Amino acid sequence: MREQRIMIDRFVDSYPNYFNVDMICQCTGADPEVVKDRLRHLIVGDVIRKISKHEDIYITNRGLYATRVATVHSGKWIFDIKSCQDICCLLRCSRIKSIRQLAELMKRSRQWVYLYLEALISVDAVGISKSGYYTKNMANIFKVGSVIKKGIISEMRDKMRNQPQKRRKKTTKSH
Repeated sequence: MREQRIMIDRFVDSYPNYFNVDMICQCTGADPEVVKDRLRHLIVGDVIRKISKHEDIYITNRGLYATRVATVHSGKWIFDIKSCQDICCLLRCSRIKSIRQLAELMKRSRQWVYLYLEALISVDAVGISKSGYYTKNMANIFKVGSVIKKGIISEMRDKMRNQPQKRRKKTTKSH
């Protein structure tokens, strides 16, 4: 099912004209229910829009695809929704403990991964635990870039380190 979503995303991203559910099903081989569900998510994320009131005909929002953010911290950084989805999928599928490890898997720079993680953690889409990074809420991906808390990664790491560990009760052995 995840492979079908990826195929649908690639089709929507690369197809230059309008399209409908049947066309996506024919070109990608995906199930119509999966296509309809994915299109609903893409409409909510403002990646595509419906251009007909009477029929299900869609077109991509080429100019509105990426969220442009202008903050003091990130300058004019562009946060791509597909890249955020890729990060969350990697975090869900594998155990990633460091930014370096995620950068190697994404084949991106550590700075790029750090900024994306900071944006994702700021909107509560990704979390940090003692075992590494994890996906919290995929629905918040579409909010990425709306708020960026500078230094949130180091704050979260410090909280994980400073949490008191649960102590075990000492049991004495009876002879």
